[in-house]
Amino acid sequence: MMVRVRAQRLGRVEEHSLGLRWRVIFPDTEHAAASSYLRELAASDCSPATLRSYAFALLRWFRFVRERLVLWERAERVDVRAFVEFLRETPNPQRLRRRPDAPAPGSVNPHTGKSVLGRHYASRTINHQLTVLFGFYEHACRGDFGPLVNPVPAQRGRDGGRLVAHHNPMENFVLHRRATYRQKTPQATWKAMPDDAADALFEQLQCNRDRALVSFWLTSGARAGELLGLRHGDIDVGARTITVVSKGSRLREAIPASIDSFVWLALYLAETPLAAEGGPVWWTRHRRPRPLGYHAARAVLLRANARLGTNWTLHDFRHTAAQRLLADPAFTLVDVQTLLRHASVTTTQIYTRPRLEDLVGKVLEHYARPAAPPPGLDPGYEANDVLELLGLPT
Repeated sequence: MMVRVRAQRLGRVEEHSLGLRWRVIFPDTEHAAASSYLRELAASDCSPATLRSYAFALLRWFRFVRERLVLWERAERVDVRAFVEFLRETPNPQRLRRRPDAPAPGSVNPHTGKSVLGRHYASRTINHQLTVLFGFYEHACRGDFGPLVNPVPAQRGRDGGRLVAHHNPMENFVLHRRATYRQKTPQATWKAMPDDAADALFEQLQCNRDRALVSFWLTSGARAGELLGLRHGDIDVGARTITVVSKGSRLREAIPASIDSFVWLALYLAETPLAAEGGPVWWTRHRRPRPLGYHAARAVLLRANARLGTNWTLHDFRHTAAQRLLADPAFTLVDVQTLLRHASVTTTQIYTRPRLEDLVGKVLEHYARPAAPPPGLDPGYEANDVLELLGLPT
């Protein structure tokens, strides 16, 4: 069975149910070097989402070098530089799908304070593209697929090895500069929803299914895809937990949620036909229901955003859950790391950084506070005696 995902311009990415799941077809046959590289990634336990992302990145590169009348095997460093310039200057096709009344790219939403995505490719997207191409050409050179040298500059160190592989623990770490063509990336930030904004968004939801989803996202901190993958048999009402497949480790882990979430879930399940054990929990509301996917769930949020004039995202629910947990003194940083299933506590520490909107009130309070009186002497002491004690002129 084969499902075509995209067929625009020259080449495409196809999804297969047998063997290698994602394959690059370019120009009209399966690209042998790309499939070999993707098989290496699949054998290294990379997720299907990673394989899909890498496949589209390779397809974008193949289209670019073909327009330059250059064989991918003969691409040089100047071609990589031109590719980076192309990504920096060319609008992202997905950004061109905005509604006519959509806010201008790069503007700030007055209700949420969040920036609207820019018109061009993001710096992280360009860096990801270079990472994909570097690994692809390294594999192609080792596999004797044609190229003799890798045209993409190495990302780490001059020899392409790990930066701290032979670091002397008695010396300080040296910050290496960015590799050639790598873009500056903004510092990771987070945006939690205020309680009143969350309540206003909840009021815009049209059915119990959406209310249950949003309630679970806000109270469990589950990622969007993790919750949408919930199956019958993964719900333990007595323990108030749901079992999800974690994004990074792909392990099945139980996470707690609020009682209200299970109440909304019960109301939703009472409206839907009984499903077999192991079947999907979330379904669309069409005449012919099908499992609810990420894009369908995102469309629900987009419709609510359109009515409110906001631009919240599904991942903002996870940020909100993290912020609420950290605001409770009963939870330690390690507790929140465990609940969010972060591999490193450093990732959780992002939520401890103060946001600008949180500091505005403190700054205004600081300047409104009257100045403290200058220090003086206790009335019980004579001023001349104190000066003489301190050796100061009287």
